[in-house]
Amino acid sequence: MISLYFIGQFLGLLHAGYSQCLSFDPKTLIISNIENSSVPGFHILTNTDIGMCMIVCNRFLLCRSVDWIREEKKCRLNTRFASRNVSDFMTKGRSIHVDRGHFPRHLVGNCLNPTCTEDAICINGECVQVLKEKIYKDCSDILKKDPNKIEQDGVYVIYPDIRREVFCDMTTDGGGWTVIQKREDGDGDFYRTWEEFKRGFGNVSKNYWIGNDAIHTLTKDKNQELRVDLQSHDGEEAHAVYTTFYIEDEGNKYTLTVSGYSGTAGDSFTYHNGMGFSTKDQDNDSWSNNCAVVNHGAWWYTYCYDSNLNGEYAQRNVTGDQYMTWHHWKEKEALRKTVLMIRNND
Repeated sequence: MISLYFIGQFLGLLHAGYSQCLSFDPKTLIISNIENSSVPGFHILTNTDIGMCMIVCNRFLLCRSVDWIREEKKCRLNTRFASRNVSDFMTKGRSIHVDRGHFPRHLVGNCLNPTCTEDAICINGECVQVLKEKIYKDCSDILKKDPNKIEQDGVYVIYPDIRREVFCDMTTDGGGWTVIQKREDGDGDFYRTWEEFKRGFGNVSKNYWIGNDAIHTLTKDKNQELRVDLQSHDGEEAHAVYTTFYIEDEGNKYTLTVSGYSGTAGDSFTYHNGMGFSTKDQDNDSWSNNCAVVNHGAWWYTYCYDSNLNGEYAQRNVTGDQYMTWHHWKEKEALRKTVLMIRNND
């Protein structure tokens, strides 16, 4: 957290750099309505600076303070005073915390009595429209709130914890599926470290892993079903559905709970139930060696696997322990495409 001295110096420079409310391109400003925030706040701004952060805060009567992270150009508007509840507020990197009473007068003076609608903010005494981004927890939430998205597969933005881009399958079995793993060609290396699997990686449209932290957040309420879609290099397809799927947090090694199989691919996942996640640099399997290294992947290995969907990608129909495989369907035959996706089953 930045010191109060630094904040004073920073606001002094801000005063010198701004003569009145900022002018800006409203297309670059996104205001997001936040529900159930860890801090009792009601908006997050992205792609902005501290001056705009304070101007927008002043637009709302309930806004009491702002948090701003310079490196991410991200601002949170809060309904509480940072100085009174400082432990609750963002402390990532070089973050700045300013209560409303400390905003420079020249920044907010022209906007003290706005008459703008909720879709606009007061800038230089004028109401300027801004883009409002709706907040969804997952893809099933998107479809529930906007049924017109049915059969519109593609990349969407969700907020399970932080803002994330994900691929939503809005077609299969009624849609509403949040894709947590997607592999359709050899573009992208999946033989990665614990930290990389924690954060997630890849191209959301083609080949990606959403991240173990995100999977935990999405499944921790224990109300998600899992669907696994598989395709062989011969063009054959099969699927597996599990009525129960969730993983623990990092402190518990992302331990897997999965059960309730049905489908056409055979059950190659229940064998891994109760296991921690293993990567090439963190071995949590039951074998004396590291299954992730031996099988060139990362998974909830035991001794070692019935499935290895983060294994090495093969460009043709070959067999081997190191490849993307689902034992009860194609045994050790390398698969062409895989998709893991979850959906709220409440």
